[in-house]
Amino acid sequence: MRGVGRFAIDAGGSHTRVLFAGPDGDVTSIDASTINPSASGPAEADDTLRSVLEAVAGMAGHGPVVGWLASASIDTRSNGDERSRLRRLVRDAGLSATLVLSNDVLPLLFGVPALAAHGGVVVVCGTGSGFLGRDAAGRVVGAGGCEYLGSDEGSAVDIGWRGLRAAVRATDGRGAATGLVERMSTHAGQPARELAREIALGPYPKRALAGLAPLVCAAWLAGDEVAGEIVGACIAELCTGVRAVGNELGLPAGFAVATVGGVLTGCPAFATRLEETLRGDFGVGVVQKVTSPVTRILAALDRILAPDGTPVLPPYLRDRHAWLLRYDAYEMSGTEVR
Repeated sequence: MRGVGRFAIDAGGSHTRVLFAGPDGDVTSIDASTINPSASGPAEADDTLRSVLEAVAGMAGHGPVVGWLASASIDTRSNGDERSRLRRLVRDAGLSATLVLSNDVLPLLFGVPALAAHGGVVVVCGTGSGFLGRDAAGRVVGAGGCEYLGSDEGSAVDIGWRGLRAAVRATDGRGAATGLVERMSTHAGQPARELAREIALGPYPKRALAGLAPLVCAAWLAGDEVAGEIVGACIAELCTGVRAVGNELGLPAGFAVATVGGVLTGCPAFATRLEETLRGDFGVGVVQKVTSPVTRILAALDRILAPDGTPVLPPYLRDRHAWLLRYDAYEMSGTEVR
C-alpha cells in the first residue's frame, strides 16, 4: 500500500516475530522472545512487547502506519486487561498507529490461501495448541486455547509433559521401559524424577515442558514404543479438535485445514503423520502447512485495507474476535474504533 507502512506481529507462546513493510517496499523482520505473561512473567513479557513496539515506531518514523498484532495471550472472552496493557505499552513506545488486535490464529483464516475464500480450520501445535475455524458465511468458532491446565492437548507442552511422566513411571516400575529415561536425564543432567520436581517448583513451567517435546519426537523416530504411543495420542487430540470445530460450523466433507506451530516445523515427521491422519481418518481435503505465520498475518492485514490504507474489520469480527485500535503518540491516548 503506497504511502502507508504496514506491520504484522506474530506473538506465540515461545517467540515473537515481526514484519515491517515500509512504503518503499522494503521489508524488515525482527525476532524476540514471548510477550505472553503466562509464559515468561508479566515484567519480562512487558519489556519484550515494549521493545518490539519501540522498534516498529523507529521504523515507522513520522509516517502513517497500520498493523495487526496477533497474540496467543488474547482470549476473546477475557481480553480487557490485554487491551489495557497494549494501550499502556504503545504509549510507552511512542507509537502512532492504527492497529488490529486479535489472537494469533484468527488472521490465518484470512491470510492462508486455502482458507481465505471458503473457510476451514486452523490447528495450532506449538508451545500450546488451539483450533479456530470459519465457514463461508463468516461465522467463527474456536476450541481449546485456554492454557495448559485447561487445554493445549497435543502441543509441545503436552508432549513434553507426557514424556516426562512416562520417564518417571518407567523409573519406578509403574510404566513400560523407555529410552525417554536416558534422554531426559542426559538432557537435564539429573534423573527424570528430579527434573519433574524442578519444573513443578519453577514459576513458569510451560517453557521447560515444551523444551522436552523434541526428546519425545526423537525417541519416536528412533523406534521407542512409549514415545510412539505419546505421539499417536497427541495427534489424535489434534484431530479431535479439528473435527469438533468442523462439526460445530457444519463444514462440508473435504474442508481445508491449515497447520501451524513449532512442533510441526521442528519435527516434519510429526507434521506428515498429522496430515495423513487428517486426510485418511477425518476426510479433510487440502492441508496447508504454514511455515511463516507472520507473513500470513501481513497478508490478512492487506485483505482488510481500504483504498486509503485504513483497516476495515468485517462486522462478524469487529469487537467479537478482533478489535480496531488507534493510537496517537502525541496525544498519548488510545481509542477503540467503532
